[in-house]
Amino acid sequence: MQKTKLTLYIDKEISKKAKKISNLSGKSVSIMVKDYFISREKEINNIDIDSSISKWIGILEISKPYKKLRDELIEDKLKKYENIS
Repeated sequence: MQKTKLTLYIDKEISKKAKKISNLSGKSVSIMVKDYFISREKEINNIDIDSSISKWIGILEISKPYKKLRDELIEDKLKKYENIS
């Protein structure tokens, strides 16, 4: 696989932490960043998202995965329906 240079601008303290973790783990910072993005891609690919929504992935930071938010919305709608009946 061909490699390309990527410049990241991060806080000095984060840089120190990354280097420390790199030394402890025996992996370069580049490998750790690569591993992170590969794992994130796998997480995203495991989520069933409609194609009309997928273009918006990454725009908002949310604390819950899509499926959890979807399930909560469905539960809320069901509760409202049960209260009407």
